[in-house]
Amino acid sequence: MAINAHRAFFREGAEDTYLAALDIDEPDRIAMRAARDAIREALRGGFRNWQDYIGRQQFLERHALESLTFADASPLRPKFRMQGSWSYHTLNRTTHEPPQEIDLDDGVFLPVSFLSQNGQTHPAVVSDAYFAAVEAMVAPLCKERGWLLAPPKPSCVRIELRHGAHIDLALYAIPDEDFVVLVEKAQESLSLSDRMDEHAFFRDTVYPRLPSDHIMLAHREEGWKPSDPRKLEGWFEAAIAKHGYQLRRLCRYLKAWRDHHWEQCRLSSITLMACAVSTYDQLGASLDGTRDDKALLTVAEQLAMQLGQRIANPVVPGQYLDEGWARDQRDEFVSKVNDLISELRFVLNETSAQEASARLCALFGDYLPDNAELLVVEGSASILTTGMLKDVGREPAAQQAVKLGGDSRFG
Repeated sequence: MAINAHRAFFREGAEDTYLAALDIDEPDRIAMRAARDAIREALRGGFRNWQDYIGRQQFLERHALESLTFADASPLRPKFRMQGSWSYHTLNRTTHEPPQEIDLDDGVFLPVSFLSQNGQTHPAVVSDAYFAAVEAMVAPLCKERGWLLAPPKPSCVRIELRHGAHIDLALYAIPDEDFVVLVEKAQESLSLSDRMDEHAFFRDTVYPRLPSDHIMLAHREEGWKPSDPRKLEGWFEAAIAKHGYQLRRLCRYLKAWRDHHWEQCRLSSITLMACAVSTYDQLGASLDGTRDDKALLTVAEQLAMQLGQRIANPVVPGQYLDEGWARDQRDEFVSKVNDLISELRFVLNETSAQEASARLCALFGDYLPDNAELLVVEGSASILTTGMLKDVGREPAAQQAVKLGGDSRFG
């Protein structure tokens, strides 16, 4: 006898599942997007008249002041591209609010002239001044809406919309020459009727074609840093394309499990995603794509080993996602994952749906439905969901057992 808990985690189109409960409320989603749009509009208007917010001497590098004329009167036209969990489709609602918050990460891309100096190419604007200008431009909007500019973060401007929700603005510069050339080439290839609005045009046509080494991130402490946010998004999209949507679901389960057990911790979402992708890369063919509960157990078993050693950044060679972890932190993470493994093994070998449901809820929190009817107690037919469908899949009784167990191949 064994428990099949897949239906408590996920069923296509069902609302009474763990995955569905992790989605943020629609009013929150609408409010976050509306706030993002209002901030973008404030920045578009601000950069049209940027010298009203910050002077040339503050905003431009000394060599730019000597050689560039665009700063005298030319408006600047920022572009935008969302990043992070909203773009990866891994956003979850919070468990402990506060201190946990839902957040939206928006990239601000400013096409400006680049300078060459001492063999290095960098934007003509001063990174600190970029932060100051953006903060000055959004300040009136924040005051009007009752939002707060958070204390300075090293690599973003944070706007607190309310307790439990914020927007982070990552500030980038891209060479205006690259931008103009790409726009002209792209526009030439489109008919007038096919040309899209400016935001969509940048997002879908220009942004993907920018040279990777020409995207610079403003940092309050380190100045300008080469940083291409597309790499992480592209890496994860490629993993989903290769392994399927179950991988994304499992990443969300792991993030929610973390948030249930820690109000705050250094076990980042990207670390959990990187470990899950690594497991699928190694064991994907052996994972049951129709059983999220069993796949989650396999990923957790690998996660316990992965967290015990260095965790490489999947898109930046030589960087590690566990940088700065103390030994006791690492040990705590591994211990908690081992608890997750033990409980999942117990549940999947349980004979009582009521007991299994109670233990799953204790393990994952209130978002997992406390409904024993969603769990299936399987007898000898459970072997059908562990790789032997080809042997007995034509038997009507076997097909019904698989269907009840959460497999979609027989209806």
